[in-house]
Amino acid sequence: MLLFSCSGKKKQGEVPELFVFAAASLSDVISEIADSFKVDKNVEIKLNVAASGTLARQIEQGAGADVFLSADENWKNYLAEKKLVRETAVFAANDLVLIAPPGDTTKVSDVVSLLKETGKKIAIGDPGYVPAGKYAMQVVDFYHLDLSSKLFQTVDVRSALMMVEMGEAGYGIVYKTDAIQSAKVNAVCAFPEEAHQPISYFRVLISGKPLAKDFYDYLYSPKAKAILAKYQFKAD
Repeated sequence: MLLFSCSGKKKQGEVPELFVFAAASLSDVISEIADSFKVDKNVEIKLNVAASGTLARQIEQGAGADVFLSADENWKNYLAEKKLVRETAVFAANDLVLIAPPGDTTKVSDVVSLLKETGKKIAIGDPGYVPAGKYAMQVVDFYHLDLSSKLFQTVDVRSALMMVEMGEAGYGIVYKTDAIQSAKVNAVCAFPEEAHQPISYFRVLISGKPLAKDFYDYLYSPKAKAILAKYQFKAD
């Protein structure tokens, strides 16, 4: 989902603009945080929402990001190695769940057996670019599963959710926060923390604009934490 737009030079008297690149799983919560920040600072925030890997590559290629919100430490580190990061810190965390359409009444007592025996497709984000997909593959490795013929890889975690909503996949492995926002899927079980690396979100300051630093700091403010908690992110 691309909400970013380019514009020419700012005319005198125009509201200043801030360009925030955010992981797809943050699309709902970052819109509300951005709206809250705009009220406080009288700034226009342009959001570019996509997979963390896609956004990191865009920033590397010169896209005008002021702040980058990554769902993966590796992509944050990737930009740091390119000397494109001024400051960074964790600001939220998440959980990973298995989802199914509402009509699926399967009772999950043994998720390993379910994934082994199902003949249905399992939607995940592309592990090469999508952090949720990387975490999903860590779960697969943790349980020593061979799901290569069943996996349906998508461009971002929201697309994996959509595949299950549309019935194109029988199951999906997505973030808890995505699952609870949809009335068209059920979270049938949560994967234990030891099955994958900690799911941490990083705020990354890219530009030297004072407003960029203000927004970067705002992401760890009481107001932002309250909004994160509303969407079931772990904010502490």
